[in-house]
Amino acid sequence: MKLPTPEYHALLSPSSAARWINCPASVRLTKDIPSATSQYAEAGRVAHAIAELKARKKFVEPMGARTFNSRLKKLKSDPNYAPEMDRYTDTYLDVLTEHAMSYQSKPLTALEVPVPIGIFTGETKPDGSAATGTADCIQIGGNVLWVTDYKNGSGHPVSAEDNPQMKLYALGALYSYSIFYADVIKTVKMTIVQPALNSVADWKTTPEELEVWARDVVKPAAESARTGGCEPNPGGWCESHFCPLKNTCRARAEKYLALEAFGKALPAGDPAATTPTLSDDEVGDVLTRAKGLASWVKQLEDYALQACLAGKDIPGWKAVEGRSTRSFADPDTAYETLITNGYPREIIYDQVPKSLSQLEKLLGKKTFADLLGSQVVKPAGRPALAAASDKRPPYNPAQAAFGTTN
Repeated sequence: MKLPTPEYHALLSPSSAARWINCPASVRLTKDIPSATSQYAEAGRVAHAIAELKARKKFVEPMGARTFNSRLKKLKSDPNYAPEMDRYTDTYLDVLTEHAMSYQSKPLTALEVPVPIGIFTGETKPDGSAATGTADCIQIGGNVLWVTDYKNGSGHPVSAEDNPQMKLYALGALYSYSIFYADVIKTVKMTIVQPALNSVADWKTTPEELEVWARDVVKPAAESARTGGCEPNPGGWCESHFCPLKNTCRARAEKYLALEAFGKALPAGDPAATTPTLSDDEVGDVLTRAKGLASWVKQLEDYALQACLAGKDIPGWKAVEGRSTRSFADPDTAYETLITNGYPREIIYDQVPKSLSQLEKLLGKKTFADLLGSQVVKPAGRPALAAASDKRPPYNPAQAAFGTTN
């Protein structure tokens, strides 16, 4: 089975929507930067192809075992294939099956669907047609449209709530299928399946709410991106949505370097300017300003290293050989040498039991729950600092003392 290779990638794509909606200037500043791939992106491409094949067999295309296995074998021969993709894509298929079973009758299921995002952003392809994005799965039945997205990554869980990427897919799907369903669809559901993190995130809205968002948020942001009449607006979307300019963006640098000016702007005579300690208000201010500072510095270090390796001069810095770790050329041969020379096997090998998570993967969730579920304890987590916008409830010491959480 041939892996999907899109011929055209929209500048205002759904996958980068959180970035260009919040920072329209990033589109103008990065449009001439060549798109780069990575081993993670390539692995995701293979996993998506496997997920599509499994879903196609179940919902769309009658496919015998021989044809299915032949296509699957070809995908598994890709150098970016990893064994865990089988389990991950099975989880995705299970979610789609649950969705299908929730309808009163068999829903329409469409896979890898190009949906016209340009209808809402104003962007067109070279041939003049509306720019598109590709939705992993669209299911429609009764008065419900359900958009499901598979993510192969294991970085951090992605929320489906108010997710711009998912909302653009949903808008495109509503437009594409309006000729068949017109005003029938009353509810739009969205699900992001991230099996590597055991995360299945859901959210629902209405066509009317999506249309308001398209008019009040998407259209103005897209217009600003096209005209370029805006300044860069750095934020969490720089990193989470892979802005090509994130390492060298001056606005992002100024945001973090503004910490140097902390306290200097206080009015003369302000008591806070002379106190030896920060107030709680000031501590909160510094933490808010510094959020993301550590990762930004790490990204600058990565950029500088690659620049040095490419022969560029980064004043004050150079590339050197890092610390190396010794290892056996052939561990089995090394250990066998010791055993041959009289050293007991038990002093060479450690016998370590598998962890709870490893046993759950080995046994499967159901068998694990049946055999060991009653022996699993989950104490309250340790308190951790989070932004006020975090959806988790505030830490409750009383509940934690009794080993429970909200």
